[in-house]
Amino acid sequence: MTAAIAFISETNKKSDISKELEEEFINIIEKGLIFTKFQPIVCLATGNVVAYEALSRGPEASMFENPIFLFEVAEKLEMLEDLDMLCREKAIMNAKILGMNTKPIKLFINIDAACITYSKHDKGKTKTKTLIEEFEFEMDNVVLEITERTFINDSQIFHQALSHYQSQGFSIAIDDLGSGSAGLRLISEINPQKVKIDKFLVENIDKSFKKQAIVKMLVDMCHRVLNSKIVAEGIETFEEFTTVKMLGIDWGQGYLFGKPSSTLQLVSGYVKNKIILQQHVNGGEVFSDESRIENIASLNVPAFHCDTQIGKLVETFNQNPEMLGIPIVNNGIPAGLVMKTNLFSQLSKKFGYDLFYKRPVSYLMGTTFLTVDVSEDIDSVAKQVLSRDFSMLYDIFIITNNNKYYGVSTVHALLEKMTTLKIKHASQANPLTGLPGNDSIKVFVEKQIRAGQDFACVYFDLDFFKAYNDYYGFCKGDEVLKKTAYLIMEIFSVSRIGYVGHIGGDDFIAIIHTEEAQDLCARFIREFDAMVPKLYAEIDVKNGCIETLDRNNLKCRFPLMSVSLAVVESKENSRFQSLLEISTVAAEMKKKAKAVKGSVFLINQRAN
Repeated sequence: MTAAIAFISETNKKSDISKELEEEFINIIEKGLIFTKFQPIVCLATGNVVAYEALSRGPEASMFENPIFLFEVAEKLEMLEDLDMLCREKAIMNAKILGMNTKPIKLFINIDAACITYSKHDKGKTKTKTLIEEFEFEMDNVVLEITERTFINDSQIFHQALSHYQSQGFSIAIDDLGSGSAGLRLISEINPQKVKIDKFLVENIDKSFKKQAIVKMLVDMCHRVLNSKIVAEGIETFEEFTTVKMLGIDWGQGYLFGKPSSTLQLVSGYVKNKIILQQHVNGGEVFSDESRIENIASLNVPAFHCDTQIGKLVETFNQNPEMLGIPIVNNGIPAGLVMKTNLFSQLSKKFGYDLFYKRPVSYLMGTTFLTVDVSEDIDSVAKQVLSRDFSMLYDIFIITNNNKYYGVSTVHALLEKMTTLKIKHASQANPLTGLPGNDSIKVFVEKQIRAGQDFACVYFDLDFFKAYNDYYGFCKGDEVLKKTAYLIMEIFSVSRIGYVGHIGGDDFIAIIHTEEAQDLCARFIREFDAMVPKLYAEIDVKNGCIETLDRNNLKCRFPLMSVSLAVVESKENSRFQSLLEISTVAAEMKKKAKAVKGSVFLINQRAN
């Protein structure tokens, strides 16, 4: 296979392709032997699938199954456009068969940029729209992903074709930004709604500050200048996911979320759970319903069609002095934004009213504006809002539901809600360690119970901590608690779930996956026991104890601190219905654990 691809790449003439290879390719085109795989594209904030990319393959187990080989042969045989159109047809038809036309998610279809400039493409533009309508897809749910495999000879025809597609309602995505100058040239000449970051920049990005700096620059450019959603390709590890999400990437694609498949794969429960729960580990809100952007949407702001006269907007603003901006829609899809200050600034110019008052609003509306989905969280939207160009920083932003206009919101409402949530989060966090407190822990655990997840609650209790606190003072005692909290976070937050909370005093809790309990608890005890001698004076470590008053006010010797861990598992055949039930079992187990000398962990494995 490799040799064949290399052979094709090195040749420049059709005659260099064997007759057998040519006949096999023509047979594929004539009989429509192209098969479609679908790879999920995921919202990094929620873990939900927001789109599928249709990937074309030739017959299975043949040389043409490799798409690189398939398209290179097509180019040599001057049949690239025939193949490109066949791939589009198959992608739309197979997506329909799988029921994608009934879902509020997007279908990404690859189009070779060179094909758009070919003479036969005028027919292709009409046929693509006809296919979309025939298979009952919403036009705005189809994204044409432009892939530049070869040099574009006629840039004027190319841009005219793209403009035509956009006028029909298609969204445009630019593929492989960061792989060379082509992507930058394309986005500088058109206004894509989606931009895909090349997988080269994503691979091991968590280990490369250079790649992080480049991606951050691209994110800022796409958000501020283009108002485009950004997709990171090739995400394979949680470390890569965490890094690109931190850099402001909106959506992700890669083997971590799902491989190309002949079915519409969903993100595995394990991966999605990790994405959602990471919000809590990173200090995100546990009040997921409260932190949705839907909660600050103003639903009473009317949206007008592109053909509405500007005078109608003037009347609306005059009747509603508090209104800052008005969204403009086309068939329910946001198409523009008119801010009050910009509108009246234009009208106040000489002859402004005479020139514009009776004209359609499309003459003055801004086409660069921010749209967010109702399901996005406050923090994610805040990053997008604040990364906009300064001239648009205080513009309202449009909220959509399934890509349709839903409402608007303002920077003021966003910051006010963020402040409220942060205060609420802080009020429920432990003031010493900053870890979630009892209310947050309860919400989190019961969320796992409702979801039917397998999980384990690990309860931590420091043995002889009170004696240490009395002997060394509360300042040293607080240091012990903070060091213990840090060690718990360091070890247990790497779990598939990885939630850590501070119940109070020297009691902590970690929620992890049941399969990880034994290894993580054993590691924690090893590292805790290694840390303990560093917390005592040298003479006390040598004596192996301290002497202070006990609870009865009598002098007593106390051993160096140890730790008791009670692990309560909730899984098949031993499901718990509330945190109270779990706590009751944990209390019994802690008594048994504390009766054992030294550090120990006990795991409850009783069935119901």
